[in-house]
Amino acid sequence: MKFGENEILEREQEQFSAEHRFKKRLRLDAVCFQLFVVLGILIVLIVCFFGAFRGIIKGAPEVNEDVLLHSSKTTVVYDKDGNEMQKLDGSAIRQDYVKLDKVSIAARNAFIAADDTEYYKHHGVDIRNLFYAFYPDSASAQYAGSRRTLTQKLIRNQIFNSGNTRSAMERIVQKIQEQYLAVKLESEAGKDKILEYYLNTLYFGGNRIGIGAASGYYFDKKPQDLTVSEAAVLAAVAQDPEQYDPVNSQKDNGNKRVEILSNMLNMETISEEEYEDALGDNVYIQMQTVNQKKSGTTEAKDYYVSAVIDQVMTDLKEKAGYSATQAYHAVYQGGMKIYTCLDGEIQKICENEAEKLLKKSKEKNKLQLSVVLMDQSTGKVKALIGGRKNEVPQAGENRAIDWKRDPGSLLSPLSVWAPALDTAGNTLGTVQDDAVYSYVENGKKKNVSKHKAYQGLVTMRDSIMQKLEIPAVKTLEKINVQTGYDYLKKMGISSLVEKQEDVDGNVISDLSLSMATGDLVDGVTNLELTAAYGVIANEGKSVQPMFYTKLVDQTGNILFKNEQSQKKLIRSSTAWLMTNVFKEYITDGDGSSAEPQIGKIPVAGYSGSSVGAKDKWFEGYTPFYTAGIWCGYEGDEIVSNDISCGVLWRNIMEQVHSAKKLEKGSFKIPDEIIAVNICTKCGELAVEDLCDEALGGNTVRREYFVNGTQPVENCTCHVKYRVCKESGKPATDKCPRDQVVEKVYLMKEEESGTKDSPNIMTDQMRKEKCNKH
Repeated sequence: MKFGENEILEREQEQFSAEHRFKKRLRLDAVCFQLFVVLGILIVLIVCFFGAFRGIIKGAPEVNEDVLLHSSKTTVVYDKDGNEMQKLDGSAIRQDYVKLDKVSIAARNAFIAADDTEYYKHHGVDIRNLFYAFYPDSASAQYAGSRRTLTQKLIRNQIFNSGNTRSAMERIVQKIQEQYLAVKLESEAGKDKILEYYLNTLYFGGNRIGIGAASGYYFDKKPQDLTVSEAAVLAAVAQDPEQYDPVNSQKDNGNKRVEILSNMLNMETISEEEYEDALGDNVYIQMQTVNQKKSGTTEAKDYYVSAVIDQVMTDLKEKAGYSATQAYHAVYQGGMKIYTCLDGEIQKICENEAEKLLKKSKEKNKLQLSVVLMDQSTGKVKALIGGRKNEVPQAGENRAIDWKRDPGSLLSPLSVWAPALDTAGNTLGTVQDDAVYSYVENGKKKNVSKHKAYQGLVTMRDSIMQKLEIPAVKTLEKINVQTGYDYLKKMGISSLVEKQEDVDGNVISDLSLSMATGDLVDGVTNLELTAAYGVIANEGKSVQPMFYTKLVDQTGNILFKNEQSQKKLIRSSTAWLMTNVFKEYITDGDGSSAEPQIGKIPVAGYSGSSVGAKDKWFEGYTPFYTAGIWCGYEGDEIVSNDISCGVLWRNIMEQVHSAKKLEKGSFKIPDEIIAVNICTKCGELAVEDLCDEALGGNTVRREYFVNGTQPVENCTCHVKYRVCKESGKPATDKCPRDQVVEKVYLMKEEESGTKDSPNIMTDQMRKEKCNKH
């Protein structure tokens, strides 16, 4: 751009004018002021930050030997009405304090390998951990937990009694205090003393705290005698005594043990030879037997409290982010108030009736039973019996929640019939042939045994009512084994084994047709089986057993609420159809002895027993409550016929509904349910004067269907023939009219005899004609 001489002079005068200089100075002053303000804010923030930091540090709790080793406050357990049930004061804790020089070098190194491989390299903290405090529910939180130093874990377990339930700011404050105390403790106590504190305060299960009690509990040894292999087992247990239980979860413990041994090898605290020796050591055989291991009490005075403690500890770990040791201290020494779902009135009824049944047993010192009674609409467990009256609950011996037993035919409605109705297009009128049957699984031929005469063609309703195994196996094979397995899992059966090897190296699995007969690898617990039947009672919605409603800390703050959301697991129509069959089983089937007199309240139920009647079961429900009962022995003894779980169920339900003044109720019928008359031999529409006159008896039944699944074709399995009385063969025109009768035969191909056999019109009979006239 070009300017003339006059324009240049004008611009120069403007640049050096007083007004221009004033504006320029004003802009410069504004910039300086802004910088000053920003600098002031930064100084204030820094001062505030250091002030807040100082306040956080100043507010940190004391850390010393007394606090780390001897802090204990009593926890109180209440029933649903606020009545005190029991105090937990840690009196059952077994703890033998052991000096570090009395712990084997192998044990020390194993725990360092498991918890903090750089223990002797840092000064108490890993600074990276602080920045993950903002993300308590993410993968970052898991990383932060794994990066906690051994010193921090000690402080967290013994001083800070919270998991991930607090606000982000509270977590940040705790994280800062935790790291500050870790540095402080290391400077005051030193590495060896901290390791000694840590080993003596870890929870190892069975109410054993510390390596001194744990080594005796699991190996009957002193800590100074622990081998590399044994030490790795205990280091794995300390991570989570339930998940890595060396008896009940040996595989998981073994995997963790190998990981720890690998860390020890990488840290060069063991040689390659020691590593190989430890891997080859069958350490689990050297452990005490299961019976010896389960010699410790849970401190619970009854089985309901035992179940409450188990659920609270599990929830604190899985939902609130507590470590196993932290959860144990919170329950037994944290001064909490635990509000349970126990209904004292219902519990007393169950106990009284159970005791009456046990007195009937000829060997009353051996027979055991369990009872679970819950409100299926909420999952709240109102009463529970886990063994005989006046027994002190033993660790792992609550027969309602710990014992896994074969459910027998009681499993088929859950593994076969409900899934078949729900997903595979089957109906209560679907027909299978109850006849000789075998199948091949894992390369082996298996024959399905019969417990009564082969029934021939039967509907699904008949199969359920009569507990017929062959139709159950055929149906499961048809709908796919994986479908049945998945339904059991989603209804809460957690004890299923997908795949594992037995002691002989053979692969065993519950993912097989054996699910149709209830023959499982490990069995099921009464609690989970009752909850699964509760799903059907609850119109197909999920039921998660709940033993407590909330936890309140010693300051009165609600620490944790036990809340659950329900999911639809099976269709309402499927649940109603199964309920309809179970109602008939009570009123007209083998469950008639379990029918209670409770006014206008409908009752549904089903019974079962394992092979050889070693276990007897009854599961049943009303619109208000679901209850499950198991009877059996610790060994292989057969439960005698005079012991009836159904009768016990009836007696309990009669009194419970009377006590709660429940007189009316109903199972809601879904709008899509319709009823039609079918022929029970083919499942098609019944034909008048044909199906009702069939040889062997009337085959017409009024059956329920989901609209759209009902049959539309007429019966195709019956045919009417004129038969000569004298010859018993198809009549001809020559046969006298008074000698001719009409008979309705069944059209069916058979390879072996069934109850249908006498009523079948065979090919040979059709070819024959009367030879008398």
